[in-house]
Amino acid sequence: MARRKRRRSQTPCASAVGGPSNRALKVSTYGSSVSTKSQSFTRSTWPSQTRSYRESHLGPGKGKSYDEDLRDRTAAKGLEWIVEQQLLASILDRMSASSEWSFADFACGTGRILEFISAKIPTAVGIDISPEMLGLARARCPWATLIQGDVTADPALAPGPFDLITAFRFFLNAEPTLRSQVLTWMRMALRQGGWVVANFHRNPASLRGTYLRARTSRATRPAMMSVSEACEMLKVHGFTPRQVVGYSFLPYRRDGRKQLAPSVRRAVETRLAGNRALLPAAGSFIVVSSLD
Repeated sequence: MARRKRRRSQTPCASAVGGPSNRALKVSTYGSSVSTKSQSFTRSTWPSQTRSYRESHLGPGKGKSYDEDLRDRTAAKGLEWIVEQQLLASILDRMSASSEWSFADFACGTGRILEFISAKIPTAVGIDISPEMLGLARARCPWATLIQGDVTADPALAPGPFDLITAFRFFLNAEPTLRSQVLTWMRMALRQGGWVVANFHRNPASLRGTYLRARTSRATRPAMMSVSEACEMLKVHGFTPRQVVGYSFLPYRRDGRKQLAPSVRRAVETRLAGNRALLPAAGSFIVVSSLD
């Protein structure tokens, strides 16, 4: 891909170009510089955990409840998925994703990302440790190769090389050690010049993040990660953040299952998704990184 000369920017992850409304931008926008200046949220936004995130989705019924939340178009998570599909389509188009590529979805869960991207990249692999989650993914994506296991413990389960690896709703909740182990595997399994596309769904600078920080103590506060923290995490492990797109701007209370005027919220969120000026206030964001 063509790249512009790097330059300093005042905005964290300065290559945060917009979403579907900015399709005219050329691929070379990925070459913009990325600033990772630390923010005041660091450390306080990563609560201590008594067990590994690996164990969080192994209980009975987890797969069904997880899938229902993300498929409910009137709930916050379901609305985010509607917007994420639009952003992913634009991202794949910008990186010139090819049907000749190979693709892996890490922590694929019930297979929504796997199903969506495999329409563009048929050679698809889904990786998860939950047999229940993979059972739902298998019904949704019978053409994909599904791997049950921990690739951080046994990288040979999915050695690659892959042209694209995705990870959605994972890094924020995982403990720092697990994040590092997964990024190490990604670096080994990714083809040189390949891409990592990861989302982060609780930005402390967003309206919802501000609300949660005001209403909770550090001991009870849910995990959060800012744009600059996410970019720095990827850079430390050898990846180059090339683009950030923000979405999910409107705040909601509790788990977001019962939202007022869901159709209005959907129209607003779809309109605002990928707006570069609003990135600092995005409740969720996607970081596109390359392995150079």
